[in-house]
Amino acid sequence: MLAALVHDRVVLQFVEDYVTSYDRRGILGGPARDRELAETIGREIVLALIIETRAALPRFFGKQKLSKLRPEEKEAVDFFFRELAAALARAQNWSAEDRRQFRRDLALYSESAERSEAPARSRKPPKAREEESPFVARVALLLDPSMLDQARRATRKFHGALAQLARTLLRRTLG
Repeated sequence: MLAALVHDRVVLQFVEDYVTSYDRRGILGGPARDRELAETIGREIVLALIIETRAALPRFFGKQKLSKLRPEEKEAVDFFFRELAAALARAQNWSAEDRRQFRRDLALYSESAERSEAPARSRKPPKAREEESPFVARVALLLDPSMLDQARRATRKFHGALAQLARTLLRRTLG
Protein backbone atom coordinates (compact mmCIF):
# COMPACT_ATOMS: atom_id res chain seq x y z
CA MET A 1 0.00 0.00 0.00
CA LEU A 2 2.73 2.44 0.98
CA ALA A 3 4.84 1.45 -2.02
CA ALA A 4 1.91 2.12 -4.35
CA LEU A 5 1.40 5.56 -2.84
CA VAL A 6 5.06 6.49 -3.25
CA HIS A 7 5.69 4.78 -6.61
CA ASP A 8 2.49 6.02 -8.23
CA ARG A 9 2.87 9.48 -6.66
CA VAL A 10 -0.78 9.33 -5.61
CA VAL A 11 -0.70 12.32 -3.26
CA LEU A 12 1.43 14.55 -5.46
CA GLN A 13 -0.65 13.73 -8.52
CA PHE A 14 -3.88 14.56 -6.69
CA VAL A 15 -2.57 17.93 -5.47
CA GLU A 16 -1.04 18.77 -8.88
CA ASP A 17 -4.28 17.87 -10.67
CA TYR A 18 -6.27 20.03 -8.26
CA VAL A 19 -3.93 23.00 -8.62
CA THR A 20 -4.00 22.72 -12.42
CA SER A 21 -7.75 22.07 -12.78
CA TYR A 22 -8.79 24.96 -10.57
CA ASP A 23 -5.83 27.30 -11.17
CA ARG A 24 -5.02 27.30 -7.44
CA ARG A 25 -1.24 27.70 -7.47
CA GLY A 26 -1.66 29.92 -4.41
CA ILE A 27 -2.34 26.92 -2.16
CA LEU A 28 1.22 25.76 -2.67
CA GLY A 29 3.51 27.40 -0.16
CA GLY A 30 6.99 26.27 -0.98
CA PRO A 31 8.83 23.01 -0.34
CA ALA A 32 8.24 22.82 3.44
CA ARG A 33 4.49 23.56 3.19
CA ASP A 34 4.09 21.27 0.17
CA ARG A 35 5.87 18.42 1.97
CA GLU A 36 3.72 18.89 5.08
CA LEU A 37 0.56 18.97 2.94
CA ALA A 38 1.62 15.82 1.08
CA GLU A 39 2.44 13.98 4.33
CA THR A 40 -0.84 14.96 5.98
CA ILE A 41 -2.97 14.11 2.95
CA GLY A 42 -0.94 10.90 2.54
CA ARG A 43 -1.89 9.88 6.08
CA GLU A 44 -5.57 10.51 5.31
CA ILE A 45 -5.20 8.45 2.13
CA VAL A 46 -3.77 5.53 4.10
CA LEU A 47 -6.73 5.71 6.49
CA ALA A 48 -9.16 5.74 3.57
CA LEU A 49 -7.35 2.87 1.83
CA ILE A 50 -7.51 0.73 4.95
CA ILE A 51 -11.25 1.35 5.30
CA GLU A 52 -11.83 0.68 1.59
CA THR A 53 -9.78 -2.51 1.87
CA ARG A 54 -11.87 -3.67 4.80
CA ALA A 55 -15.05 -2.94 2.85
CA ALA A 56 -13.75 -4.97 -0.13
CA LEU A 57 -12.66 -8.02 1.90
CA PRO A 58 -16.14 -9.66 2.06
CA ARG A 59 -16.04 -10.12 -1.73
CA PHE A 60 -13.26 -12.66 -1.24
CA PHE A 61 -15.81 -14.72 0.69
CA GLY A 62 -18.45 -14.26 -2.00
CA LYS A 63 -20.40 -11.67 0.00
CA GLN A 64 -21.10 -8.01 -0.70
CA LYS A 65 -21.16 -6.68 2.86
CA LEU A 66 -19.33 -7.35 6.09
CA SER A 67 -22.64 -7.87 7.87
CA LYS A 68 -23.41 -10.87 5.60
CA LEU A 69 -20.27 -12.81 6.63
CA ARG A 70 -20.40 -15.85 8.87
CA PRO A 71 -18.72 -15.35 12.28
CA GLU A 72 -15.50 -17.14 11.27
CA GLU A 73 -15.28 -15.10 8.04
CA LYS A 74 -15.82 -11.88 9.96
CA GLU A 75 -13.10 -12.96 12.37
CA ALA A 76 -10.72 -13.49 9.42
CA VAL A 77 -11.55 -10.03 8.05
CA ASP A 78 -11.01 -8.44 11.46
CA PHE A 79 -7.68 -10.25 11.81
CA PHE A 80 -6.55 -9.10 8.35
CA PHE A 81 -7.64 -5.55 9.21
CA ARG A 82 -5.68 -5.54 12.51
CA GLU A 83 -2.59 -7.03 10.87
CA LEU A 84 -2.70 -4.48 8.08
CA ALA A 85 -2.79 -1.63 10.60
CA ALA A 86 0.03 -3.21 12.65
CA ALA A 87 2.19 -3.73 9.54
CA LEU A 88 1.65 -0.13 8.58
CA ALA A 89 2.76 1.04 12.03
CA ARG A 90 5.91 -1.10 11.76
CA ALA A 91 6.66 0.11 8.23
CA GLN A 92 6.30 3.74 9.30
CA ASN A 93 8.29 3.18 12.51
CA TRP A 94 5.64 5.02 14.51
CA SER A 95 6.05 5.97 18.13
CA ALA A 96 3.45 4.92 20.69
CA GLU A 97 1.82 8.35 20.34
CA ASP A 98 1.72 8.05 16.52
CA ARG A 99 0.04 4.63 16.83
CA ARG A 100 -2.47 5.99 19.34
CA GLN A 101 -3.40 8.91 17.07
CA PHE A 102 -3.67 6.63 14.06
CA ARG A 103 -5.94 4.20 15.94
CA ARG A 104 -8.13 7.12 17.01
CA ASP A 105 -8.44 8.37 13.43
CA LEU A 106 -8.99 4.86 12.12
CA ALA A 107 -11.83 4.44 14.62
CA LEU A 108 -13.38 7.68 13.33
CA TYR A 109 -13.16 6.44 9.74
CA SER A 110 -14.50 3.01 10.74
CA GLU A 111 -17.49 4.48 12.56
CA SER A 112 -18.30 6.65 9.57
CA ALA A 113 -18.04 3.66 7.22
CA GLU A 114 -20.33 1.61 9.46
CA ARG A 115 -22.90 4.43 9.51
CA SER A 116 -22.82 4.73 5.73
CA GLU A 117 -23.19 0.95 5.33
CA ALA A 118 -26.30 0.94 7.51
CA PRO A 119 -29.58 1.50 5.68
CA ALA A 120 -30.00 5.20 5.11
CA ARG A 121 -32.88 6.72 7.06
CA SER A 122 -31.79 10.20 6.16
CA ARG A 123 -33.64 12.26 3.60
CA LYS A 124 -30.34 13.56 2.33
CA PRO A 125 -29.37 12.35 -1.14
CA PRO A 126 -26.39 9.93 -1.31
CA LYS A 127 -23.96 12.66 -2.39
CA ALA A 128 -24.80 14.80 0.64
CA ARG A 129 -24.21 11.84 2.98
CA GLU A 130 -20.89 11.11 1.22
CA GLU A 131 -19.68 14.67 1.84
CA GLU A 132 -19.84 13.96 5.52
CA SER A 133 -17.15 11.28 5.30
CA PRO A 134 -14.03 12.09 7.31
CA PHE A 135 -11.81 11.69 4.25
CA VAL A 136 -13.68 14.22 2.13
CA ALA A 137 -14.09 16.70 4.98
CA ARG A 138 -10.53 16.53 6.24
CA VAL A 139 -8.69 16.42 2.91
CA ALA A 140 -10.79 19.22 1.41
CA LEU A 141 -10.03 21.40 4.43
CA LEU A 142 -6.31 20.62 4.17
CA LEU A 143 -6.23 21.12 0.43
CA ASP A 144 -8.01 24.42 -0.05
CA PRO A 145 -9.97 25.86 2.89
CA SER A 146 -10.80 29.09 1.04
CA MET A 147 -12.53 27.16 -1.78
CA LEU A 148 -14.04 24.37 0.30
CA ASP A 149 -16.91 23.36 -1.98
CA GLN A 150 -14.64 22.92 -4.97
CA ALA A 151 -12.06 21.10 -2.83
CA ARG A 152 -14.81 18.75 -1.59
CA ARG A 153 -15.88 17.94 -5.15
CA ALA A 154 -12.31 17.15 -6.16
CA THR A 155 -11.71 15.14 -2.99
CA ARG A 156 -14.95 13.17 -3.43
CA LYS A 157 -13.88 12.20 -6.96
CA PHE A 158 -10.42 11.29 -5.69
CA HIS A 159 -11.96 9.16 -2.93
CA GLY A 160 -13.68 7.07 -5.61
CA ALA A 161 -10.33 6.49 -7.30
CA LEU A 162 -8.84 5.43 -3.95
CA ALA A 163 -11.60 2.84 -3.49
CA GLN A 164 -10.61 1.36 -6.86
CA LEU A 165 -6.92 1.42 -5.87
CA ALA A 166 -7.73 -0.41 -2.62
CA ARG A 167 -9.59 -3.15 -4.52
CA THR A 168 -6.72 -3.47 -7.01
CA LEU A 169 -4.12 -3.76 -4.24
CA LEU A 170 -6.26 -6.32 -2.41
CA ARG A 171 -6.66 -8.43 -5.55
CA ARG A 172 -2.88 -8.37 -6.06
CA THR A 173 -2.34 -9.37 -2.42
CA LEU A 174 -4.97 -12.07 -2.08
CA GLY A 175 -5.40 -12.77 -5.80
